[in-house]
Amino acid sequence: MKLIGTKYNKQQFLFLIVSLISVVLFATIVAMWNIVDNAYQPNTEQITTEQEARDVNTFTAHNASKKTLEIPTGIYLQSLNFVSAYDVYISGTLWQTLPNEKKIHAPQLYFPEQVHGTMNSALRYKVIKGDLTTYGWSFEVIVRQPFDYSAYPLDHKTVWLRILPNDITTNVLLLPDLSSFPSTALGDVFGIDDQMVLGNWTVNETYFDYKRNNYTTDFGFMSTTMHQQSELHFNIVLKRKFVNSFIVNLVPMLTVAVLLFAILLNFSHCKTKASDNGFSKMNGIGAISALFFIVVISHVDVRTQFPFEDLIYIEYFYLILYISMAWIVLASFVQYREGPLWSKIFANDSLILKLSYWPVLLSAICLTTYCVLF
Repeated sequence: MKLIGTKYNKQQFLFLIVSLISVVLFATIVAMWNIVDNAYQPNTEQITTEQEARDVNTFTAHNASKKTLEIPTGIYLQSLNFVSAYDVYISGTLWQTLPNEKKIHAPQLYFPEQVHGTMNSALRYKVIKGDLTTYGWSFEVIVRQPFDYSAYPLDHKTVWLRILPNDITTNVLLLPDLSSFPSTALGDVFGIDDQMVLGNWTVNETYFDYKRNNYTTDFGFMSTTMHQQSELHFNIVLKRKFVNSFIVNLVPMLTVAVLLFAILLNFSHCKTKASDNGFSKMNGIGAISALFFIVVISHVDVRTQFPFEDLIYIEYFYLILYISMAWIVLASFVQYREGPLWSKIFANDSLILKLSYWPVLLSAICLTTYCVLF
Protein backbone atom coordinates (compact mmCIF):
# COMPACT_ATOMS: atom_id res chain seq x y z
CA MET A 1 0.00 0.00 0.00
CA LYS A 2 2.86 2.37 0.86
CA LEU A 3 4.52 1.59 -2.49
CA ILE A 4 1.28 2.41 -4.34
CA GLY A 5 0.94 5.67 -2.41
CA THR A 6 4.54 6.65 -3.19
CA LYS A 7 4.02 5.86 -6.87
CA TYR A 8 0.81 7.93 -6.92
CA ASN A 9 2.54 10.89 -5.26
CA LYS A 10 5.38 10.68 -7.78
CA GLN A 11 2.92 10.79 -10.66
CA GLN A 12 1.17 13.77 -9.09
CA PHE A 13 4.50 15.56 -8.80
CA LEU A 14 5.34 14.82 -12.44
CA PHE A 15 1.96 16.11 -13.60
CA LEU A 16 2.51 19.25 -11.52
CA ILE A 17 5.90 19.87 -13.14
CA VAL A 18 4.46 19.27 -16.61
CA SER A 19 1.56 21.61 -15.86
CA LEU A 20 3.95 24.39 -14.84
CA ILE A 21 6.01 23.88 -17.99
CA SER A 22 2.83 24.00 -20.07
CA VAL A 23 1.69 27.21 -18.36
CA VAL A 24 5.06 28.84 -19.06
CA LEU A 25 4.92 27.79 -22.71
CA PHE A 26 1.35 29.07 -23.08
CA ALA A 27 2.29 32.38 -21.43
CA THR A 28 5.22 32.70 -23.84
CA ILE A 29 2.90 32.18 -26.80
CA VAL A 30 0.44 34.78 -25.49
CA ALA A 31 3.31 37.23 -24.89
CA MET A 32 4.50 36.81 -28.49
CA TRP A 33 0.92 37.31 -29.72
CA ASN A 34 0.69 40.52 -27.71
CA ILE A 35 4.01 41.83 -29.08
CA VAL A 36 2.95 41.19 -32.69
CA ASP A 37 -0.57 42.55 -32.14
CA ASN A 38 0.79 45.85 -30.80
CA ALA A 39 3.89 46.09 -32.98
CA TYR A 40 2.65 48.80 -35.33
CA GLN A 41 4.49 52.12 -35.23
CA PRO A 42 3.33 55.30 -37.04
CA ASN A 43 4.74 55.73 -40.53
CA THR A 44 7.43 58.41 -40.33
CA GLU A 45 7.33 59.03 -44.11
CA GLN A 46 3.81 60.44 -43.97
CA ILE A 47 2.95 63.99 -44.97
CA THR A 48 1.94 66.20 -42.05
CA THR A 49 2.07 69.65 -43.70
CA GLU A 50 1.41 70.92 -47.22
CA GLN A 51 4.97 72.23 -47.40
CA GLU A 52 6.27 68.70 -46.81
CA ALA A 53 4.14 67.62 -49.76
CA ARG A 54 5.85 70.20 -51.97
CA ASP A 55 9.31 69.28 -50.65
CA VAL A 56 9.00 65.55 -51.36
CA ASN A 57 7.72 66.15 -54.89
CA THR A 58 10.50 66.54 -57.39
CA PHE A 59 7.96 67.32 -60.05
CA THR A 60 9.55 67.41 -63.52
CA ALA A 61 7.46 69.08 -66.15
CA HIS A 62 7.48 67.68 -69.66
CA ASN A 63 6.92 71.25 -70.79
CA ALA A 64 8.91 73.66 -68.63
CA SER A 65 7.06 76.65 -70.03
CA LYS A 66 3.86 75.54 -68.35
CA LYS A 67 3.19 76.33 -64.73
CA THR A 68 2.42 73.52 -62.30
CA LEU A 69 -1.20 73.56 -61.14
CA GLU A 70 -1.54 72.59 -57.47
CA ILE A 71 -4.92 71.11 -56.61
CA PRO A 72 -5.65 70.72 -52.85
CA THR A 73 -7.44 67.39 -52.54
CA GLY A 74 -9.20 65.92 -49.50
CA ILE A 75 -10.79 62.58 -48.67
CA TYR A 76 -13.38 61.65 -46.05
CA LEU A 77 -14.38 57.98 -45.86
CA GLN A 78 -17.79 56.91 -44.61
CA SER A 79 -17.68 53.16 -45.26
CA LEU A 80 -15.03 50.53 -45.82
CA ASN A 81 -15.64 46.84 -46.31
CA PHE A 82 -13.54 43.88 -47.44
CA VAL A 83 -15.53 42.38 -50.32
CA SER A 84 -12.94 39.62 -50.65
CA ALA A 85 -9.41 38.97 -49.43
CA TYR A 86 -8.03 41.44 -51.98
CA ASP A 87 -10.97 43.70 -52.90
CA VAL A 88 -12.09 46.60 -50.69
CA TYR A 89 -15.26 48.63 -51.12
CA ILE A 90 -14.81 52.28 -50.11
CA SER A 91 -17.28 55.16 -50.17
CA GLY A 92 -17.19 58.72 -48.89
CA THR A 93 -16.63 62.30 -49.97
CA LEU A 94 -13.71 63.85 -51.84
CA TRP A 95 -13.13 67.49 -52.60
CA GLN A 96 -10.83 69.60 -54.73
CA THR A 97 -10.15 73.33 -54.85
CA LEU A 98 -9.45 74.91 -58.23
CA PRO A 99 -9.31 78.42 -59.72
CA ASN A 100 -12.70 79.81 -60.72
CA GLU A 101 -11.81 79.81 -64.41
CA LYS A 102 -11.46 76.01 -64.33
CA LYS A 103 -14.95 74.78 -65.15
CA ILE A 104 -15.16 71.11 -64.25
CA HIS A 105 -17.97 68.55 -64.21
CA ALA A 106 -16.18 65.60 -62.59
CA PRO A 107 -13.35 65.01 -60.09
CA GLN A 108 -9.95 65.79 -61.54
CA LEU A 109 -8.59 62.50 -60.30
CA TYR A 110 -9.07 58.76 -60.53
CA PHE A 111 -8.12 55.65 -58.57
CA PRO A 112 -5.98 53.41 -60.84
CA GLU A 113 -6.60 50.29 -58.74
CA GLN A 114 -10.38 50.46 -59.05
CA VAL A 115 -12.16 47.37 -60.37
CA HIS A 116 -15.68 46.52 -61.56
CA GLY A 117 -15.98 49.59 -63.77
CA THR A 118 -15.28 53.21 -63.04
CA MET A 119 -15.63 55.23 -59.88
CA ASN A 120 -19.21 56.35 -59.20
CA SER A 121 -19.24 60.02 -58.23
CA ALA A 122 -21.85 62.74 -57.81
CA LEU A 123 -21.45 66.45 -57.07
CA ARG A 124 -22.56 67.20 -53.51
CA TYR A 125 -21.56 70.83 -53.12
CA LYS A 126 -19.81 73.73 -54.82
CA VAL A 127 -18.46 76.59 -52.73
CA ILE A 128 -16.87 79.75 -54.18
CA LYS A 129 -14.37 81.64 -52.02
CA GLY A 130 -12.72 84.55 -53.80
CA ASP A 131 -10.78 83.29 -56.80
CA LEU A 132 -11.13 79.63 -55.80
CA THR A 133 -13.97 77.11 -56.02
CA THR A 134 -14.21 73.98 -53.92
CA TYR A 135 -16.06 71.04 -55.44
CA GLY A 136 -17.25 68.23 -53.19
CA TRP A 137 -18.10 64.82 -54.66
CA SER A 138 -19.57 61.72 -53.11
CA PHE A 139 -17.94 58.57 -54.45
CA GLU A 140 -17.87 54.81 -54.15
CA VAL A 141 -15.27 52.48 -55.55
CA ILE A 142 -13.88 48.95 -55.21
CA VAL A 143 -10.10 48.80 -55.22
CA ARG A 144 -7.93 45.70 -55.51
CA GLN A 145 -4.71 45.50 -53.52
CA PRO A 146 -2.06 42.83 -52.76
CA PHE A 147 -2.54 42.28 -49.03
CA ASP A 148 -0.24 40.01 -47.01
CA TYR A 149 -2.10 37.50 -44.83
CA SER A 150 0.89 35.44 -43.71
CA ALA A 151 0.43 36.52 -40.06
CA TYR A 152 -3.36 35.93 -39.96
CA PRO A 153 -5.09 36.37 -37.50
CA LEU A 154 -2.47 38.77 -36.07
CA ASP A 155 -2.20 40.85 -39.21
CA HIS A 156 -2.27 44.58 -39.89
CA LYS A 157 -3.57 45.88 -43.19
CA THR A 158 -2.85 49.19 -44.90
CA VAL A 159 -5.71 50.01 -47.26
CA TRP A 160 -4.77 52.84 -49.56
CA LEU A 161 -6.40 55.01 -52.16
CA ARG A 162 -3.85 55.72 -54.88
CA ILE A 163 -4.91 59.09 -56.30
CA LEU A 164 -3.76 60.28 -59.72
CA PRO A 165 -4.78 63.34 -61.78
CA ASN A 166 -7.05 62.63 -64.74
CA ASP A 167 -4.85 64.39 -67.27
CA ILE A 168 -1.22 63.27 -67.13
CA THR A 169 -0.26 65.51 -70.06
CA THR A 170 -0.58 68.65 -67.91
CA ASN A 171 1.55 69.72 -64.96
CA VAL A 172 -0.79 68.89 -62.08
CA LEU A 173 0.27 68.25 -58.49
CA LEU A 174 -2.36 66.85 -56.15
CA LEU A 175 -1.72 68.25 -52.69
CA PRO A 176 -3.37 66.72 -49.60
CA ASP A 177 -5.75 69.30 -48.14
CA LEU A 178 -4.42 68.84 -44.60
CA SER A 179 -5.84 72.13 -43.37
CA SER A 180 -9.33 70.62 -43.63
CA PHE A 181 -8.63 68.20 -40.75
CA PRO A 182 -8.25 69.01 -37.03
CA SER A 183 -4.89 67.23 -36.74
CA THR A 184 -2.68 65.24 -39.10
CA ALA A 185 0.24 64.46 -36.79
CA LEU A 186 1.95 61.06 -36.55
CA GLY A 187 -0.42 58.41 -35.23
CA ASP A 188 -3.56 60.52 -35.69
CA VAL A 189 -6.76 59.16 -37.20
CA PHE A 190 -8.44 61.60 -39.57
CA GLY A 191 -10.40 61.55 -42.81
CA ILE A 192 -12.80 58.79 -41.72
CA ASP A 193 -16.23 58.87 -40.14
CA ASP A 194 -16.04 58.00 -36.43
CA GLN A 195 -19.35 56.15 -36.85
CA MET A 196 -17.93 53.89 -39.55
CA VAL A 197 -18.64 50.20 -38.91
CA LEU A 198 -15.43 48.25 -39.47
CA GLY A 199 -16.54 44.88 -38.13
CA ASN A 200 -13.47 42.82 -37.34
CA TRP A 201 -11.05 45.76 -37.62
CA THR A 202 -9.86 48.78 -35.66
CA VAL A 203 -7.98 51.79 -37.07
CA ASN A 204 -4.36 52.39 -36.01
CA GLU A 205 -3.89 55.59 -37.97
CA THR A 206 -4.58 57.33 -41.27
CA TYR A 207 -2.16 59.45 -43.28
CA PHE A 208 -1.26 60.90 -46.65
CA ASP A 209 2.03 60.13 -48.36
CA TYR A 210 3.64 60.05 -51.77
CA LYS A 211 5.02 56.90 -53.33
CA ARG A 212 7.39 56.85 -56.25
CA ASN A 213 6.15 54.80 -59.20
CA ASN A 214 8.60 53.90 -61.93
CA TYR A 215 6.62 53.51 -65.15
CA THR A 216 7.99 51.14 -67.78
CA THR A 217 6.59 53.21 -70.64
CA ASP A 218 6.67 56.82 -71.80
CA PHE A 219 2.97 56.74 -72.77
CA GLY A 220 4.03 58.08 -76.15
CA PHE A 221 5.06 61.55 -74.99
CA MET A 222 7.06 61.49 -71.72
CA SER A 223 10.78 62.08 -71.52
CA THR A 224 12.98 59.53 -69.79
CA THR A 225 13.23 61.77 -66.73
CA MET A 226 9.46 61.67 -66.27
CA HIS A 227 9.11 57.90 -65.95
CA GLN A 228 9.31 58.25 -62.17
CA GLN A 229 6.26 59.98 -60.76
CA SER A 230 5.25 60.82 -57.19
CA GLU A 231 1.71 59.59 -56.57
CA LEU A 232 -0.55 60.73 -53.75
CA HIS A 233 -1.87 58.00 -51.44
CA PHE A 234 -4.41 58.16 -48.64
CA ASN A 235 -3.70 55.29 -46.25
CA ILE A 236 -5.88 53.62 -43.60
CA VAL A 237 -3.94 51.30 -41.28
CA LEU A 238 -6.18 48.59 -39.86
CA LYS A 239 -5.57 46.07 -37.10
CA ARG A 240 -7.59 42.88 -36.90
CA LYS A 241 -9.47 42.39 -33.63
CA PHE A 242 -7.57 39.49 -32.13
CA VAL A 243 -10.26 38.48 -29.61
CA ASN A 244 -12.79 37.90 -32.42
CA SER A 245 -10.31 35.86 -34.42
CA PHE A 246 -9.28 33.92 -31.32
CA ILE A 247 -12.87 32.87 -30.62
CA VAL A 248 -13.59 31.97 -34.25
CA ASN A 249 -10.36 30.11 -35.04
CA LEU A 250 -8.38 29.15 -31.96
CA VAL A 251 -11.06 28.19 -29.43
CA PRO A 252 -12.38 25.30 -31.60
CA MET A 253 -8.81 24.04 -32.11
CA LEU A 254 -8.09 24.31 -28.38
CA THR A 255 -11.25 22.29 -27.73
CA VAL A 256 -10.11 19.60 -30.17
CA ALA A 257 -6.69 19.51 -28.46
CA VAL A 258 -8.36 19.01 -25.05
CA LEU A 259 -10.56 16.20 -26.44
CA LEU A 260 -7.50 14.50 -27.91
CA PHE A 261 -5.88 14.65 -24.49
CA ALA A 262 -9.02 13.14 -22.96
CA ILE A 263 -8.73 10.22 -25.40
CA LEU A 264 -5.06 9.85 -24.47
CA LEU A 265 -5.93 9.75 -20.75
CA ASN A 266 -7.84 6.51 -21.38
CA PHE A 267 -4.75 4.79 -22.75
CA SER A 268 -3.50 1.89 -20.66
CA HIS A 269 -1.05 -0.89 -21.39
CA CYS A 270 -3.35 -3.08 -19.31
CA LYS A 271 -6.19 -4.29 -21.55
CA THR A 272 -8.45 -4.98 -18.59
CA LYS A 273 -8.11 -1.46 -17.21
CA ALA A 274 -8.61 0.07 -20.67
CA SER A 275 -11.77 -1.98 -21.05
CA ASP A 276 -13.02 -0.82 -17.63
CA ASN A 277 -12.50 2.78 -18.80
CA GLY A 278 -14.74 2.06 -21.79
CA PHE A 279 -11.79 2.48 -24.15
CA SER A 280 -11.06 0.36 -27.17
CA LYS A 281 -8.86 0.85 -30.17
CA MET A 282 -11.78 1.31 -32.55
CA ASN A 283 -13.62 3.66 -30.19
CA GLY A 284 -10.55 5.86 -29.99
CA ILE A 285 -10.05 5.88 -33.76
CA GLY A 286 -13.74 6.67 -34.27
CA ALA A 287 -13.57 9.64 -31.90
CA ILE A 288 -10.39 10.95 -33.53
CA SER A 289 -11.96 10.56 -36.99
CA ALA A 290 -14.88 12.76 -35.91
CA LEU A 291 -12.47 15.38 -34.57
CA PHE A 292 -10.43 15.13 -37.77
CA PHE A 293 -13.42 16.09 -39.93
CA ILE A 294 -14.16 19.07 -37.66
CA VAL A 295 -10.58 20.31 -38.06
CA VAL A 296 -10.58 19.70 -41.82
CA ILE A 297 -13.81 21.67 -42.34
CA SER A 298 -12.41 24.57 -40.33
CA HIS A 299 -9.12 24.41 -42.24
CA VAL A 300 -10.89 24.39 -45.62
CA ASP A 301 -12.92 27.44 -44.55
CA VAL A 302 -9.70 29.36 -43.75
CA ARG A 303 -8.00 28.25 -46.98
CA THR A 304 -11.08 29.33 -48.98
CA GLN A 305 -10.75 32.87 -47.60
CA PHE A 306 -7.12 33.16 -48.77
CA PRO A 307 -6.85 30.88 -51.82
CA PHE A 308 -3.77 32.54 -53.32
CA GLU A 309 -1.68 32.81 -50.15
CA ASP A 310 1.16 30.54 -49.13
CA LEU A 311 0.86 28.75 -45.80
CA ILE A 312 -0.42 31.32 -43.28
CA TYR A 313 0.21 31.36 -39.53
CA ILE A 314 -3.13 29.89 -38.42
CA GLU A 315 -2.67 26.90 -40.74
CA TYR A 316 0.32 25.67 -38.76
CA PHE A 317 -2.09 25.02 -35.87
CA TYR A 318 -4.09 22.70 -38.11
CA LEU A 319 -0.93 20.88 -39.19
CA ILE A 320 0.09 20.41 -35.56
CA LEU A 321 -3.36 18.97 -34.76
CA TYR A 322 -3.15 16.60 -37.74
CA ILE A 323 0.20 15.33 -36.50
CA SER A 324 -1.17 14.96 -32.95
CA MET A 325 -4.12 12.92 -34.22
CA ALA A 326 -1.89 10.67 -36.30
CA TRP A 327 0.44 10.23 -33.32
CA ILE A 328 -2.40 9.18 -31.00
CA VAL A 329 -3.88 6.78 -33.59
CA LEU A 330 -0.46 5.20 -34.10
CA ALA A 331 -0.01 4.87 -30.33
CA SER A 332 -3.39 3.13 -30.02
CA PHE A 333 -2.21 0.49 -32.50
CA VAL A 334 1.11 -0.27 -30.84
CA GLN A 335 0.28 0.15 -27.14
CA TYR A 336 -0.39 -3.58 -26.63
CA ARG A 337 2.71 -4.75 -28.43
CA GLU A 338 5.05 -6.96 -26.49
CA GLY A 339 8.66 -6.08 -25.95
CA PRO A 340 10.89 -4.13 -23.54
CA LEU A 341 10.66 -0.87 -25.59
CA TRP A 342 6.86 -0.87 -25.75
CA SER A 343 6.61 -1.81 -22.09
CA LYS A 344 8.68 1.25 -21.12
CA ILE A 345 6.79 3.64 -23.41
CA PHE A 346 3.36 2.46 -22.28
CA ALA A 347 4.30 1.71 -18.66
CA ASN A 348 2.18 3.11 -15.83
CA ASP A 349 -0.89 3.55 -18.07
CA SER A 350 1.08 5.27 -20.86
CA LEU A 351 2.38 7.89 -18.42
CA ILE A 352 5.14 9.11 -20.75
CA LEU A 353 2.65 9.86 -23.53
CA LYS A 354 0.28 11.65 -21.17
CA LEU A 355 3.04 13.74 -19.59
CA SER A 356 4.56 14.75 -22.94
CA TYR A 357 1.32 15.71 -24.73
CA TRP A 358 0.90 19.34 -23.67
CA PRO A 359 4.61 20.28 -23.49
CA VAL A 360 5.23 18.87 -26.98
CA LEU A 361 2.08 20.45 -28.43
CA LEU A 362 2.73 23.88 -26.89
CA SER A 363 6.44 23.76 -27.74
CA ALA A 364 5.53 23.15 -31.39
CA ILE A 365 3.14 26.14 -31.34
CA CYS A 366 5.70 28.30 -29.54
CA LEU A 367 8.45 27.48 -32.03
CA THR A 368 6.09 28.00 -34.98
CA THR A 369 4.95 31.37 -33.62
CA TYR A 370 8.51 32.57 -33.23
CA CYS A 371 9.64 31.38 -36.67
CA VAL A 372 6.62 32.73 -38.56
CA LEU A 373 5.94 36.02 -36.77
CA PHE A 374 9.44 37.16 -35.78
